[in-house]
Amino acid sequence: MRHRKPANGPALAKLPVNRPPRPHYAARIFDFDGTLVDTDDINLHAMHAALAAHGVHAPLSWLRTAPLGDLGALRRRSRDELGVAVTASDQEIVAAARSYWVTHRGRARPVGPVVAVARTAAAVGPVAVASANDGQVVRATLTAAGLASLFEVVIAREDVSRLKPAPDAFLKAASRLGLKTSECLAYENTDEGVAAARAADMDVIDVRRRDWRDSFDGRIEIDGDP
Repeated sequence: MRHRKPANGPALAKLPVNRPPRPHYAARIFDFDGTLVDTDDINLHAMHAALAAHGVHAPLSWLRTAPLGDLGALRRRSRDELGVAVTASDQEIVAAARSYWVTHRGRARPVGPVVAVARTAAAVGPVAVASANDGQVVRATLTAAGLASLFEVVIAREDVSRLKPAPDAFLKAASRLGLKTSECLAYENTDEGVAAARAADMDVIDVRRRDWRDSFDGRIEIDGDP
């Protein structure tokens, strides 16, 4: 389960305005949490429920700034800041969070501008999802949002050995599509995701920026600052 970091305008997350276009993007690959679907609230409550199920009653206010996608870091912070050891295994925590997610998947809301691009992209070529979230969660939520039929490929946390900012999810998505990574355009909403796409040799649109645009003719334009 992931926690979205706010935009702070670092060079890592910024694409040049009117960069030289690649002639054509054969596919578009979308992050899930916060990019396609607004999942902040459900991620928070899923982890809250998962920890509570294993005897850790973490305040929601604390969880709002906790690294929900990095269970090792979450354990360390719980020990250091709350004085509570999280003894459940990663698999037990993920399973409990998944159960909450699937039950409450209708609370996740599609991100309209990005979903509109995904629908247009699916009409002209393949589209995929590259997510650090659990695969059952991603697929169940896409189905509930009426988006599952758009995506030929869904890569989730269990499909890779390294999560973002490592490029593994994007590399595997491109491979499953039968394409070179340089032929794909990525959509992301975190510094880690942008770094992962770039490490995979993909152009990337950071949807945190106010005026991003995908013109479907090879141009990426981003006007203004976050």
